[in-house]
Amino acid sequence: MRRSAHSFALTTVLACVLPAVASADVHIEGTPAAVRISTSQDSIADVLAALSGVFKIRYRSAIILDAPAAATYVGSFSQVVARLLDGYTYIVKSDGETAEVVIFGKRGEAAVPAASFRPAAPKDITSRWR
Repeated sequence: MRRSAHSFALTTVLACVLPAVASADVHIEGTPAAVRISTSQDSIADVLAALSGVFKIRYRSAIILDAPAAATYVGSFSQVVARLLDGYTYIVKSDGETAEVVIFGKRGEAAVPAASFRPAAPKDITSRWR
């Protein structure tokens, strides 16, 4: 009974995950110096995930990257990332072998203001008298 419950749960999880994985149709050829990416207008997140699977890159984003990517990108890794993330605010940090791409948001959108700092109220009675 317990075994069938585990296999049912595993089947359910696989049925939910596999269609999402199979929908990404990103093809990457070449090296970081000369790369060619072909997509079927998958999301930008799918393209970045495919790049991280082929090259030594990591990416993280403060926003959801569900906008469709263009059909093809050709150039060096930095040129491709610049075209892929056109319209976004991002940085690329490289330490030789690996690169990290950090996406902050869409270009032109206002940043969320940080909470203002208010000093704590004084605790003793003498500090209240002025």
